[in-house]
Amino acid sequence: MQEIDFQSALKTNVFTLGQLHLEAYGNRIFVVEDEFRSGYECSNCGGKGTMPCIDCRGSGVETCDNCKGSGESSLVPGAKCTQCKGEKTKVCSACEGSRTEVCPGCGGKGGLLVVPEASVRRPTTGTIVSIGWRVNNRAIKLWAWLIGKKIVEHGQSVMYTSFSGHVYELELPDGGQIVIRVIQEDDIISRVRGHLELRRVKKTQALGSAA
Repeated sequence: MQEIDFQSALKTNVFTLGQLHLEAYGNRIFVVEDEFRSGYECSNCGGKGTMPCIDCRGSGVETCDNCKGSGESSLVPGAKCTQCKGEKTKVCSACEGSRTEVCPGCGGKGGLLVVPEASVRRPTTGTIVSIGWRVNNRAIKLWAWLIGKKIVEHGQSVMYTSFSGHVYELELPDGGQIVIRVIQEDDIISRVRGHLELRRVKKTQALGSAA
């Protein structure tokens, strides 16, 4: 998934995806769900399976060999290079313009262990991007301040139960997908620092079981 700019949502309470604008209403809270993490992702590529091309540094182009980056013909003074047409660069021969290459650490698998689809669980952590007006109105803020209760804020990373609220899968403008979960304040279990991984969850379950 591409990096998402949360700054506009944090300032305006409106989460924007291309032509789509989302704003929480009433007592709803919109959370952008974290990506699934098994804990076995390749440390080299972060589980993506690809890395920025080393030859072109992810630009997709490289210096033209014919004109050495001058853009001019070495045979005819003042004329454009016949290979790059004066552009000074050409498509990267290593990545063929894709800007990426297969990760040498995992061979494109994305991890040292591939988790079966049946074992993939929906993440239960995410980032708050929009808050309904009933969640943090003035009276609630004052009451929270008086009793020392923490209020819900934009940009917070929170944890919730697997069956909380409603889930919407949305397409990103340039491809890929994000998941918006619509929850209520009571669905939030705790704030989160870091990333919850399937491997850690399984270890916790094992420690708490009689097995």
